[in-house]
Amino acid sequence: MKIIAAYLSLFFLGVFFFCPNAVAQNNNKAILIGISQYADIDGLRYADEDVRMLHAMLTNYAGYRSADIVLLLNSEATKQRIINAIMDLVRQSQKKPLDHVMFMFAGHGLPPNIKSSTSNAFLAPYDAQIVTPNGKSAFYKESGGLINNETFINKAWLIKQLSDVQAKEIVLILDSCYSGAKNFGALFAENLGFTVELEGGSGEQRGVVIVQKKSAVDLSQTKIAFIASSNENQPSAEYAELKHGALSYCIFEYINTVRKNTDVSDMREITVSGMYSNVTKLFDQVEVRGASLSSRHQPVLFAIPSYDTIIGMKFVSVNGNKKPRIKTGTIEIISDPENAEVSIDGVSTGKRSNCSLELTEGKHMVSLFLRETNYMYSLMVDIKDGQHQQETISLRGALAVESFSDNPSMKLPKLKAYLDNQEVEVSGKQMKNIIAGTHSLKVLVENVEKTRQIEIRPRSPLLVRYKIIREAPKPPPNNNADNVSF
Repeated sequence: MKIIAAYLSLFFLGVFFFCPNAVAQNNNKAILIGISQYADIDGLRYADEDVRMLHAMLTNYAGYRSADIVLLLNSEATKQRIINAIMDLVRQSQKKPLDHVMFMFAGHGLPPNIKSSTSNAFLAPYDAQIVTPNGKSAFYKESGGLINNETFINKAWLIKQLSDVQAKEIVLILDSCYSGAKNFGALFAENLGFTVELEGGSGEQRGVVIVQKKSAVDLSQTKIAFIASSNENQPSAEYAELKHGALSYCIFEYINTVRKNTDVSDMREITVSGMYSNVTKLFDQVEVRGASLSSRHQPVLFAIPSYDTIIGMKFVSVNGNKKPRIKTGTIEIISDPENAEVSIDGVSTGKRSNCSLELTEGKHMVSLFLRETNYMYSLMVDIKDGQHQQETISLRGALAVESFSDNPSMKLPKLKAYLDNQEVEVSGKQMKNIIAGTHSLKVLVENVEKTRQIEIRPRSPLLVRYKIIREAPKPPPNNNADNVSF
C-alpha cells in the first residue's frame, strides 16, 4: 500500500512586487499574493503575513485604494487565478498606461537550476504539484533542455507578461533563495532590449548589476528596479526571529523608521536608491542567531535602463507618524489562545494577550505571535485620543483529514491521524479550535506511515487528502527444479 504525498525541499520563499510611485491615483494597480498553505507542498510560516502587512501599509498610510489592489491569499492563489490577475493587469495597462504597478508574490519557488539543468518553472501557486497523482515527477524537459512543470508559473511566461505592462515605473522585488538569479534578471532585461554589462560595485552600489541598452537609451523607457534578497547561489529564508522573510522585514523596518521621523501632517517620499541603500545597511546590522543577514545572503539590484536613471525613482510615499504633541488612547487586545506575544509597529511590548496598551493617536500595526506554533497575525488599529477600544482575535483554525482511492470497489482501510503526536478523530468532519501555526501531521494506514508539516490559519480551513493505493502481493519465488540452470 502507498500513500502519495508531495514535498518541496530546499526551495524558497519568493516575494515579488512592483512598487513605483505608491501614491494612489486612478491608474495605479497592484497584485498581492501570499501563500503559506499549500495543497500538496509543505507550508510556510510568514508568506501570507508578509503580504497582508504590505497590503495594510499601502491602504492605510501609503495612499493606495483597496479597489486598485488584487489580494490573493492561500487557497485563493491558484495558478489560474494568478494568471488571470496578471493578464487583466496587462490588458488594463495597454488600454490606459499606468503610472505605478505593484506585484508581490510570497510563497514557494524554484532555484534557477535543477539537476544541473536550467529551470523554466518558477513560482509555486497554491495548487502546484511536485509529483503527479500517480506518483510520478511533475517535472519534464522542454525542447531545448529546459526543465518545466506545468503546475508552476514559469519564467518565460512571467517575463513576457511583465514586459507587456505599460507603466512609467516598475520595482520588482524578490525575497527568496537564489532570488538574484541571472537567468531571470538577464532574460527580463534581454526581453526589453537590454544586456547585462557588469555586476558588483562598492559603497552605495554594492550588489548593483548594471545593464545597458543595445542602442541609445530612450528616456521614455519604463524605469525598472529589480531588487533581490540574495545572489543566485545564496539561500535565503524566512526567520522566526524576524517573523518575516529577510527582505520583507528590512523593507517594513525602513518604512516604519521613515514614518516615525516624519511629521503626521506630511507625506515622505522614499526613493528606490534610498530603500536599497537602507535595506543593505539593515542586512549588515540585523543579526539572527549570532550572525548578520548579510553573512548569509546579500541583496542585489538590477537597474533598467541604467542605475543613474532609477536613483530618484519613487519607491513609495508614506504618511508620517510623528506628532507635534502626544495624544494617546488605549486598546485591549483579547485573543484565543491568550498567550500570544504582542508587538506594536514591529517592536515587542513584552506583554502577552490578554492585555491593555496605551498607544499614541493614529494607526498602528498590532502583531500577535504564538511562539509554540510560530504563527504571526497582524492587524491595523486606529487609536483615537482619550478613547478605549477592544479587539478580539481568534487564533484558531480548522483541519479535516480524508483518504480516498481511485478504485471504487476498494474498501478504504481505517486511517489514524496524529496532530503533534496526539491522536485525533478522523471522520471526514472538520477538527476545529486548532491553534494557528505550524503543526506536524502524521497518518497511519495499516503499517504505512506518512508525516508532513501543515499550516493552520483562522478563517481558512485546511483539507488534507491521502490517496490509498493497495498494491498486489508479489508472487512467491519458484523453487521448481526445472528452473535450475548451471
